[in-house]
Amino acid sequence: MATLQKLRNMGPTLIIFVGVALAAFVLGDAWRILQPHQGSQTVGSVNGEEVLATDYQKMYEEYSEIVKFLRNTNALSEEELNQVKDEVWQTYVRNHIIKAEAEKIGLTVSVAELQDIVSAGQDPILQQTPFRNEQGNFDKTILDNFLVQYDQNKDNAQFVQNYKGMYDYWKFIEKTITDNALAYKYQMLILNSFVSNSVAAQSNFEANNASYDVEIAAYPYSAMADTEVSVSDAEVKALYNKNKEQYKQYAESRDIKYVSYRVTPSEADRAELNKELSEYAEMLKAEDADYAQILRQASSMVPYSAVAWKKESYPEEVAVRLDETEVNTVVAPIYNQADDSYTTFKVLGKSTVADSIKYRQLAVAAATPEATEALADSIVTALKGGSDFAEIAKKYEQDGNEIWLTSAQYEGMMVDGVNATFLKSIFAAKKGEYNVLSLEASPVKIIYQVTDKKNDVEKYHVAVIKREAEFSSETYSDAYNKFSEFVSKSKNIEELEKNAEEYGYRVLTQNNIYTSNHKIANQNGTRETLKWIFTVAKPGEVSPLYECGENDNLLVVALTDINEKGYMSMEDAAAPLRNEIVNDKKAEKIIAELTGKKFEAVASTANVKCDTVKHITFSAPAYIGLTSASEPAICAAVAGLENGAVSAPIKGNGGVYVIRLIAKNSKGGEYNAQKEQDALKTFGQRGASRFMNDLYEKTEIVDNRYLYF
Repeated sequence: MATLQKLRNMGPTLIIFVGVALAAFVLGDAWRILQPHQGSQTVGSVNGEEVLATDYQKMYEEYSEIVKFLRNTNALSEEELNQVKDEVWQTYVRNHIIKAEAEKIGLTVSVAELQDIVSAGQDPILQQTPFRNEQGNFDKTILDNFLVQYDQNKDNAQFVQNYKGMYDYWKFIEKTITDNALAYKYQMLILNSFVSNSVAAQSNFEANNASYDVEIAAYPYSAMADTEVSVSDAEVKALYNKNKEQYKQYAESRDIKYVSYRVTPSEADRAELNKELSEYAEMLKAEDADYAQILRQASSMVPYSAVAWKKESYPEEVAVRLDETEVNTVVAPIYNQADDSYTTFKVLGKSTVADSIKYRQLAVAAATPEATEALADSIVTALKGGSDFAEIAKKYEQDGNEIWLTSAQYEGMMVDGVNATFLKSIFAAKKGEYNVLSLEASPVKIIYQVTDKKNDVEKYHVAVIKREAEFSSETYSDAYNKFSEFVSKSKNIEELEKNAEEYGYRVLTQNNIYTSNHKIANQNGTRETLKWIFTVAKPGEVSPLYECGENDNLLVVALTDINEKGYMSMEDAAAPLRNEIVNDKKAEKIIAELTGKKFEAVASTANVKCDTVKHITFSAPAYIGLTSASEPAICAAVAGLENGAVSAPIKGNGGVYVIRLIAKNSKGGEYNAQKEQDALKTFGQRGASRFMNDLYEKTEIVDNRYLYF
């Protein structure tokens, strides 16, 4: 039971790198669970295999509990829940794809392999579990003890209640390790198929061992007006057909126009808040005021602290007034336009104290208060007589180490009660003195010594009431009625745009919305809007009014286009295609103008800018500040030049360039054939890591989760 208690103590405080678990979450059992059932509602499918809504719900709830256990919380925010939903879905799809490929070649992960991984204890995920020894390393003995005791106590309801979260988390870890191992095996098969040779290795070394300094003359495309070239529809069509694969869409999407209106407080709401804070300001004036209670009652955004803070720790509107405000003065409510808030405060004290102190402490207690006091006095006497603090602390099973305490560790937080008493005492103590502190309602005596102090600063003890303005029900009702009237008059996109201007609203655009989106117009709570967009709307139609956000936003959308799965239409791709052709034609004209000129003549040509660029290498694209573009073509061109030689005009991404080589430098490295071959192999493997993208592209994936979740 000692092992269980230790784990239980660790569990609630365990802070785990959830991102690793989220990315690695692979439900092995899902492969068996998620089988199509006739007549059931589905949230999607992968290569025709349906995913039942009930099964997805089970996986989603299962994983939500894991995340809550990891984060030591009883609830997740909407953002966190959306992340869970997406991770469960993406993981299922990823597993489906990998398992299907692995089955074709008989690739599996056995129970024995799983046990070997756990026994080795080197998997990073194992280090994120509570089954760790005092050195912080995964310890299989602790895990085994836990599993045995859990199995022996399955009929003990209280036991199960205490440890089920931990048990479920371990089963999750097992699934993750197993399926990660399968994915790793499959990936290694692909990556290890890449090889290199000595010829390529020699060439790679020579290219990477040299760097070049050049003078560069750049003629940016932006310096030539677009009107100087013309582009026909036939040219756009030809380029579209040539590069059609770049415009492939793997899922259907929607384009919309929308009006989103956030309800904000009215002047009447602000006046009411100002009046309320004025009343609290009067309460702060009382000499016997309970400041902590007043700030709680006022729902202040700034917590009450019984200890002083540096001025920088207070809101700006308070900080700038502290030096000029006398102690016991209450400042009337101040409006801050930046965050739409009102603030009132009372200065309770000012003092100059150290910003950082180093101290050590020892807590002691005996059978009675009197005995405790006598014990504390005897220890202080011994310390003053020259006894070693650390040795005495060790006698009472404490380390007695010196600790630095800075204002950043407590300023901005509520500090009261025994915490405030302790902080006030140690900051007031003289360096080197031994002190005994009695804490209210505690039998313990604290013996402490301040061993160092740094950075005396001015600190202020202030009671601050700060509140952001909030809209009233009347204000929301007025805004709703106005927006509702606007929506009722807007039956199509043309009316929406016309009426928006009349009502003072703004029409915005959001393109390429997929069923996997969780937000429309960057607002929470828009699932019903998403359902309307994908299941009801036809191009040109306007939606009903939706209330969303944090119960403070009004929304209406109009569907402008449906982008079918397949290839983007030439019309939609026309803008970037036309821009590419424009630059190509500009390049032709610029190259014709610069060809045959000496470098000095090129440099003096109108619209040409010059600079010196150093340390160009063949291993990475050169970034040219004159055009704000990365230019691989320059890296290729410079490698063929001799010192002092000038290149022909080079067509680049941001302009046309002429370069003159100033110097060719050698890094002085020594050729190592094996090292270079390994480097080339690694480079190839990086490209191969995109194999999952290729598998996704070949997989038929239908995602209809938005209908249910």
